[in-house]
Amino acid sequence: MDTHPELESERAYIENAYRRLDEIKSRLRETLREAYALERGGTPQSRAERDVIVRATLERLDRLDFGSLALCFGRLDRLPEGTGPGERFYIGRLAVADRDMEPLVVDWRAPVAEPFYRATGRDPMGLALRRHFELRHGELVGIEDEAFDGSGSADGGLVLAGPGALFYAIEQSRTGRMGDIVATIQAEQDEIIRAPLAGVTVVQGGPGTGKTAVALHRAAYLLYTYRNRLERQRVLVVAPSRTFAKYIDRVLPSLGETGVEITTIHALIDPGTTLREQSDAEARLKADSRMVPLIAKAVADRERPLGRDAAFYLGSVQLAVTREMSRVAIRKARRRPGTHNERRRYLETVLVNQLATGYLNLAERLREAQEPEEEGQLSRADFGEFADAEADADDAVREAGKAIRALPEFQRALERIWPRLTPRQLLEDLYSHPALAVLAGRGLLSGAEVSLLVDSHRPGTLARADLPLIDEAAVLLGPVRKKGEADIQRFGHIVVDEAQELSYMEARVLGRRTISSSMTLVGDLAQTTSPHGQRDWERITAPMREAVEKWSYHKLTVNYRTPREISDLAYRLCDTEELDLEPTVAIRSTGTYPVVAEVHEPLAEALAVAAKREAMAIEEGLVGVILPGDVSREVAEQILGACSVVPEAVRVEVLGIDEAKGLEFDSVVVGSPTRLLSEPTAAKAALFTAVTRATKRLSLLFEPRERPTMAAWGMLSPMGEAGSASA
Repeated sequence: MDTHPELESERAYIENAYRRLDEIKSRLRETLREAYALERGGTPQSRAERDVIVRATLERLDRLDFGSLALCFGRLDRLPEGTGPGERFYIGRLAVADRDMEPLVVDWRAPVAEPFYRATGRDPMGLALRRHFELRHGELVGIEDEAFDGSGSADGGLVLAGPGALFYAIEQSRTGRMGDIVATIQAEQDEIIRAPLAGVTVVQGGPGTGKTAVALHRAAYLLYTYRNRLERQRVLVVAPSRTFAKYIDRVLPSLGETGVEITTIHALIDPGTTLREQSDAEARLKADSRMVPLIAKAVADRERPLGRDAAFYLGSVQLAVTREMSRVAIRKARRRPGTHNERRRYLETVLVNQLATGYLNLAERLREAQEPEEEGQLSRADFGEFADAEADADDAVREAGKAIRALPEFQRALERIWPRLTPRQLLEDLYSHPALAVLAGRGLLSGAEVSLLVDSHRPGTLARADLPLIDEAAVLLGPVRKKGEADIQRFGHIVVDEAQELSYMEARVLGRRTISSSMTLVGDLAQTTSPHGQRDWERITAPMREAVEKWSYHKLTVNYRTPREISDLAYRLCDTEELDLEPTVAIRSTGTYPVVAEVHEPLAEALAVAAKREAMAIEEGLVGVILPGDVSREVAEQILGACSVVPEAVRVEVLGIDEAKGLEFDSVVVGSPTRLLSEPTAAKAALFTAVTRATKRLSLLFEPRERPTMAAWGMLSPMGEAGSASA
């Protein structure tokens, strides 16, 4: 690549594009300095205009800041039309034009750039040549050409665009942060990235197929294509964990998009809550679709007539909210539109008006009575000024109503009839009072399930599975006080990673946050490990599709990350027929087979030795040690302590399967591989997930008690000359 005859001319072209980019940045900084230099005074309009200039300039500078990443990574030469020369376009991560506004670099998302990712020997899409550039620190060091002259592949098998650049990118050591794949996007990935905005786009992708990168690049593409709409409506990316959110947080900025919100389900609903541990049984129950009618029933159960009349005094006059009054008021309020807390105000008005009218009618009767007043009997003097005969009737009812509303005794009665509730109060009351749980669960849950709801609760704490229930309750209850309380935020497009792990209730959370049911869901059914996860895309999408009858389904079939030696082992764990999936095609082979070893010394010691060995073997990058969640902190510290003298360019991380999901490591060491999770089906999927985190090397260390399961899962059969079935 570094001896290409056009290397110097292309280098000069790219250097010129960089100079032009620097000029544009310099001009923007000057605009910013001029805006800041303007006097603070002036008219409101001039100040507003200055603020708009500052914001727009800062946003533009943010988009142009991609650090040491390559500006331009390829070139397209189109076939000539007629007798003239063919067009030529340089493809890069953003558009750069010269002073005459002629394009120097075309944004990779522009329609003209599509053949850079899609053209094949069978369908060249009008290309004569596709060229990939290899840049290091902004300098061109290599060129790879693909000619479309009829001499190339006829597409009889797998065809890769820019294979040299692709393999170079894949084989780089991992850094702990995900990088963009904008220079090496392949045809099946590009088809998904450029799919229409409308509707729900589902992407099934096995390990190493780049589904997360595809989802993020799709977000960048949609923002480019529908800029006016999505900058206003915003794009949301939902990650499965905080660790994963941090892992991917630099991808979109590297593509010039800084306005995308990346979060988790937890942070989306209640970011300030510290969650307690939950059992699998609790998680499954609270994730069940039956929680929808249960929460609705729990809200309705709090709208109840008085058990007995509630009497109180307005001055010397006794008033009462009777059981029948409360029953009628509830019936009227339930017929009104709105949330529980909104309709409470209506119910209060019904009761207040009825009491105030009765109060004034009594005053009128006393005023008309001719008999002398007996001792202890009410007199006209016992009523307030608003009961004056000369007062306007409506004003009198209004003033009497104000006085009644202010009575603590009346407010206590109102609270018993129709309490003002926050979602957390509703759940706390439901879990803390068995009678409420039994009432809400009647006809929905078994006695054992009601007991589980109550017994698993810890006062003042929430589990992760409670958060979607909080969100469900928030929709029914509404804000306690509208002023100052934010409505549910909604987005123009939502990207969900590891979507197979969504529970039914979590899917509803996301469904109500989309403005027009525009979503991208990516995941792998074979990697479903959560107790409430799904292994069927129809079930995953069902709660989100109230406004969309159909969803488009896409498959990623090529595994770019996992070496064939590891991929073959991994798919022994996956029942592809049951899931209606096909194993992905691994395009790499390292010649290094996984190590599968039975250990007889303490597992912590064996893991420490293995982690250190792997760190020495890779010399640069990341080693991931994946352990069951119940492994003690001392074991993790022992492993990290043993790796304190590894090469400086190597980092060792010890983590559970939930944290490891979606991440990549140069080498992976799995301890107690059959016990990563307690539930058998989930444990098998967890090992499949753990194994496929590796990009180069893999070691599975199991204890003697795990041998029967390892054998049943096919992990002990020979894997190659360099493999070790057991030790």
